[in-house]
Amino acid sequence: MAKPFLQCLLVLGGVCISVSFNLPCNQDHRLVSLRADTSLETNVGEEEDESGVGSTARPEIKSQFCVTGISPSKETPLNEAVSRITGCTFEDANELIAIGAVWARLDTLTQEDLLAQYENDNDSELYADLPKGWGSGTFEEEEDLDLDAYLARMEAQRFRRVLSPTLIQPGTDLRIYPRPRRFPACYSIDQTSLLYEDTTFIVVDKPPLLPTQPDASNYLENCPGCVQDILGPFDDIKGNPIRRPLICHRVDSVVGGCVVMSKDRNGQKVFQELQRQRKVKKVYLAVTTEPVPVGMHLHWMWSPQSVRGSAGGPPCQLIAHAPPESRRKARQFWTRCVLEVTKCEKIKIEKTDEYDPGDKQHYQNTIRLVTGRKHQVRAQLASLGCPIIRDTLYEPLAGLTLGNLELDEDTMDNAIAQCRVPTEPIGLQAHAILFGNVRTRGREPWWGSNIEKE
Repeated sequence: MAKPFLQCLLVLGGVCISVSFNLPCNQDHRLVSLRADTSLETNVGEEEDESGVGSTARPEIKSQFCVTGISPSKETPLNEAVSRITGCTFEDANELIAIGAVWARLDTLTQEDLLAQYENDNDSELYADLPKGWGSGTFEEEEDLDLDAYLARMEAQRFRRVLSPTLIQPGTDLRIYPRPRRFPACYSIDQTSLLYEDTTFIVVDKPPLLPTQPDASNYLENCPGCVQDILGPFDDIKGNPIRRPLICHRVDSVVGGCVVMSKDRNGQKVFQELQRQRKVKKVYLAVTTEPVPVGMHLHWMWSPQSVRGSAGGPPCQLIAHAPPESRRKARQFWTRCVLEVTKCEKIKIEKTDEYDPGDKQHYQNTIRLVTGRKHQVRAQLASLGCPIIRDTLYEPLAGLTLGNLELDEDTMDNAIAQCRVPTEPIGLQAHAILFGNVRTRGREPWWGSNIEKE
């Protein structure tokens, strides 16, 4: 006799398809859910080949699938549970655990198991999987937050990444990414990528297509992980080796350039305070095929869409040029975006296998970022009719703003429908960053530096 116990949930284009299979009764009873995970910006690129690492520095999977299941009814090694749920070998299961593609529901881990994941002898947390702001430079830590409150906050996160082999309790909910995203750009980092280092801060030139923070399926191939593995080890101000640097700010995956990391949480707080006081200066280089007007540009970004982790709506940020009707609406629905274009120069880009400039005139624009919003430079330049080259997420929106909705809603809808997350490095570089006594500049961008003289 057979019982239906395997249920698959496939999500394609927002449509959910649920399928049940009949399997023999002597099989372990586990509910397995298979879904397409397309929620992250880094979820782009070509299909993965058998080697797991492509020949070019691009993410390799266009649609990533995650499997969720329940562990057997007895205490089980994690790799065995992963092998059973995904159907892979023990060796492959160990590799999935090592790369950070396995998550466990928090309420099935003991307090000791949880703290062992995020503490070391120096009582410092692994930043990557903590709630937003815990070591991420975006949250002011409450000094009086006790352990019970900390654990309560962690429980709200449901699933936590399991970073090492362990025994799991019966009925543990697991989330597994059997085909983790790979980021070969990680291995283009070398000693020339290290732009600055002192007792607190590290500044590196991040290659394009390398995420700043860990992907849900890959804890290793990201900016801090690759910097630690290739350029490390690093010591903190006390001379103690650090596990890996902590991110102080974010740079889009498809953008290369300066990224600041800290060797301890105190450095993160210092950098965050400098940002709050507007004492961090950031300079970007952007290449367009239309000249960007020189001067200060003040626009308004639709706030609900710019919230990190927001669901629904297009992945791009929507801009309005006209100020909000009232201060109340401005505070509630709009985010002020300011940048200054200090220079717009003609540039000649040589044809390569990666990019063909054709007969179009290209312009390199030097931009001083006054406010730092998600996709700000990309969205503002596109709204001015000067989208950045290769930026397939904003090119369809060239010259369009939310003000166009009043005139032609269909045009905006059609443009948004054509927006696609880029799979190649775009013509944008975080060229320089200045804070405190630190002054660093990135290396030559991928498009070169052949400025045409007037």
